[in-house]
Amino acid sequence: MLTTTTKRRAGAIGMAAAAALALTACASGTSEEAEASTSAAPAAEETSSAFPVTLDTAMGEVVVESEPQRVVTLGSHEHEYLYALGVAPVAVPVSWQGYDNGTGPWAEEDRIAAGAEPELFEPGTTTYDAELIASFEPDLIVATYPNHTMTQEEYDLLSGIAPVVTRPATGSDGVETVEWGVTLADELTLLAEATGTTDEAETIIEDIDAAYAEVREAHPEWEGKTSQVGGFYEGQAFVYAASDTRNQFLANVGLDVASIEGTDAAWMQISAEKLDVLTDLDSIVWQVATTPDARTELQSLPLFDSLGLTDKGGSIWLSDPVLEGAFFANSPSSIAYALDAFVPMLEQALDGDPATEVVEFSSEG
Repeated sequence: MLTTTTKRRAGAIGMAAAAALALTACASGTSEEAEASTSAAPAAEETSSAFPVTLDTAMGEVVVESEPQRVVTLGSHEHEYLYALGVAPVAVPVSWQGYDNGTGPWAEEDRIAAGAEPELFEPGTTTYDAELIASFEPDLIVATYPNHTMTQEEYDLLSGIAPVVTRPATGSDGVETVEWGVTLADELTLLAEATGTTDEAETIIEDIDAAYAEVREAHPEWEGKTSQVGGFYEGQAFVYAASDTRNQFLANVGLDVASIEGTDAAWMQISAEKLDVLTDLDSIVWQVATTPDARTELQSLPLFDSLGLTDKGGSIWLSDPVLEGAFFANSPSSIAYALDAFVPMLEQALDGDPATEVVEFSSEG
């Protein structure tokens, strides 16, 4: 599932450990203060020993010479990963949902704990504004989940400002990564290497693995059940690729998301007359919060009833915008939020009784 190998990880003492030692020194008595301050020195040395570090990314090897102090993120969720690691980026893109500080409420606790008060900027959907990015004086630029595919020309231009970290070249399984399909563990591990917070990343990954395992162990009946995340766009239904982060979530709770052929790309549109390709699915998470009219349009398609979802009770309507944002983010904080919301809906949709109502999650209670 989420667990990744440690061969890509540096053996650095994380920022949280160093902070804990510093707090101990402040809170203790005089003799303890001397003891704590001497023990804090090696931690600082070990943290700095993580650098320089060479990262193997999809755009080639990137060298980060020293611990970054001014990080700028370019994508939709990288800053949430950094918050979880205790790193405070100085600038992040505006939230596509209009949230303050560039992120949804699920990540606020991590942001505050990291002490992050980032500047917000419009990232652009087709090109990067190198002049704007340079104005933040970054010593590291992060684009592991960018808003658009980065060209070699853009990469070279931005690399003239600071080291640019794109997605890892290969995942922990040794397979070349797919754009917008990197696992949380692989992305977090790479960002931890870039920021000297490997210990924090390992703890976070272990905790998320445990949370997913708890759901799987509580629902052995879900093994072999099929599911997909889909929706309706420009007159056609669609499903996301099995590698998409939303389908990764479903796979991590124990569902089979690889049963639809042709979803090797980021997503696959399905014409109305071919909607029955989804017939054998046990459940579908229909993402309709951003496009509420999509629900009516989907249900009015001639073949919608032939999917058998009504008979199985397997339609899950993702109609809450906060949950839609968290589901898309796939960050450490959003995973916890999405688990709390989705598990009850999945239990209702997959209980085998079509009479069971699938109660839609609402962030408003």
